[in-house]
Amino acid sequence: MKLHGLEFPDDLLYAPDYNLWLREEEGGAVTLGLTAYGCAVYGQIFAFTPKRDGWHIDCDRSFGVVEFAKAASSARSPLDGTVLASNEAVVRRPGLINQDCYGEGWMVRLKPDDWSAARARFLQGEAALEAFAQRMHLDNFDPDDDGVQALRP
Repeated sequence: MKLHGLEFPDDLLYAPDYNLWLREEEGGAVTLGLTAYGCAVYGQIFAFTPKRDGWHIDCDRSFGVVEFAKAASSARSPLDGTVLASNEAVVRRPGLINQDCYGEGWMVRLKPDDWSAARARFLQGEAALEAFAQRMHLDNFDPDDDGVQALRP
């Protein structure tokens, strides 16, 4: 699925208010990463500093810090859970997030406290695209901005 030229794979779940995607893994883990829209908003990412493995994260609390040109921001979790793993490749080479946000650029893997309850809050398919379109409108996102174009494949 595409929106304003930005990719949103339809096999993932999305938390538009957090600019994150989620993927269910075997064994009950959930992988989180920044969406293509998140990459477009942040621009080039220079550092990602995650919480330590084993750290419990409450919903809406930081699972790490993302540093980009002239600013830094907390990456907030859309669910309660424990950090199982951080992507060490992204810690060493944060540009992987911009290069492959849905693949090698994933950020953390969590063990959710109650995935069956949390899962219903996330969007997929057309519902996710509609929510991102609304968010882009509220953010005054300009899909024709030259900086955004550079992030597109």
